[in-house]
Amino acid sequence: MGQPVGVRVSPSALFYLIKENELEVTINKIDEATKEVKISVPKSEFDEGLNEEFKTAQQYIALKGFRKGRVPLNLIKNLYGKQIEEDFVGEFATKIFKDATKSNEIKFIGKPIFKNYTKEEDKVTFVFTIDVIPDFELKEYKGLKIYEPVHRVTDEEIEHEIEHRLLHTANVQQINQVKHEHTLVTIDIIPLDQNTLEEINGKIQTTTVLLSSETVLPDLKQMLLGKSLGDEFVFNPHDTEPSAPNENVKIRIKNISELVMPPFNDEFVQEYTKGRLQTTEEFKEEIGYFLQEKWDLKTNDEMVKQVIKQLVEAHEFDLPQTVLYETANKLSEDFLKKYSDAYPQLRGKKPEEIIDDFLPIAESQVKWAIIKKKIIEKENLQLEDYDIDSIVEEHKRQDPNANEEELRNYIKSTPHIVDTLMEKKVLDFIIGFAETTEIDFDEYQKMVEEGFQEEPTANSNEELTTFDSYANNEAQDEQISDGEKETVDNETTQKE
Repeated sequence: MGQPVGVRVSPSALFYLIKENELEVTINKIDEATKEVKISVPKSEFDEGLNEEFKTAQQYIALKGFRKGRVPLNLIKNLYGKQIEEDFVGEFATKIFKDATKSNEIKFIGKPIFKNYTKEEDKVTFVFTIDVIPDFELKEYKGLKIYEPVHRVTDEEIEHEIEHRLLHTANVQQINQVKHEHTLVTIDIIPLDQNTLEEINGKIQTTTVLLSSETVLPDLKQMLLGKSLGDEFVFNPHDTEPSAPNENVKIRIKNISELVMPPFNDEFVQEYTKGRLQTTEEFKEEIGYFLQEKWDLKTNDEMVKQVIKQLVEAHEFDLPQTVLYETANKLSEDFLKKYSDAYPQLRGKKPEEIIDDFLPIAESQVKWAIIKKKIIEKENLQLEDYDIDSIVEEHKRQDPNANEEELRNYIKSTPHIVDTLMEKKVLDFIIGFAETTEIDFDEYQKMVEEGFQEEPTANSNEELTTFDSYANNEAQDEQISDGEKETVDNETTQKE
């Protein structure tokens, strides 16, 4: 594939200078997203730099019969010339690429790749490939037809949330038997021989579960109900959760604690809210607003997924391959970090072994980042003070003494925060122009699970497909010689 530019810098640090007017730069188009950059320098400049590299190496090389630093250059060239030149070429290529892209205002994204170099009588030519944002026609993004899944919070949900708050303030009381779901049960998970079901030497895991929690496997919950302190039973989590290991383990009940909730009355409300609210009715109303806000955020998330899916599918253009594979590799790394401990079959795997599984997601992410950038430019969308007001207010709530001006300057100068805010802005802009069809959230979720078409039609019972995997393409303001990269959202300038 080639060598990424900017991998390392030797002790010599390339102190020699190359005059910009001595660089000959040629740019050729490979495809819409890839270009070849040829940079030629006078051979005398290359030879001078290489000789300096040999002199630097001479200071550190010791051979039998010679004092350190006194080995003849010709002998060093014969013994180590190839390796020293390879190291030098990588450094030299980084240097001239930076000089050439700066003086010629070459725009690129991702990490440039150094392919090869050739020597001629009077010059040395270095060949690089760079990824660029492809030129493409922006399809219509106003007037998209999307579903607006809506859920109205019910009294039952409010009661459930109140119970959840009561549980957090409950008193803990030791008991000997599991009588109901509002119980904390501490269990030992003991490894067993899978044939004899006898206990074997191994690490015993101890954990505490709240039976009313939705994260507890239903079968395990039913087996724990009615059990007493010290009871044991065999359990296979795979019977309930297919993704769990198919292994029998022994469950031993180590401790049982009952949660005794306080009564829900005005006194509880006043104590819980520290006097901010006075009555149970006020508390219920606030809980209702809180839950509705969460559902409204889910509604917006689903509308965002539909918008991104439609725009990604509407555009066809070449994708910058370096950025694409960097994105897929990052997704692979994150996946393995998150799930390797829970799933033994993933342990020991490397990102490159599963990268193909993440290429479709990476393609959507990269394509959306490029489309998003073009819409922002076309609509001249910019980050305004009101776009960051909510973040500043949240920081001020956490730290009333924080300097507001410093906070605003920090937010505006932090690339990944700016990119996240700009993505929200462009999505709000697109959704604001969209034609939305209101639909019950449960019905929408059912359609998502079954798979359905991209956009709603009047009185249509057809199904719609949604895009479930996308992410913010965070900007990384990095420079080439430090082994860093430019991204779609932070790029150099270009003039070809």
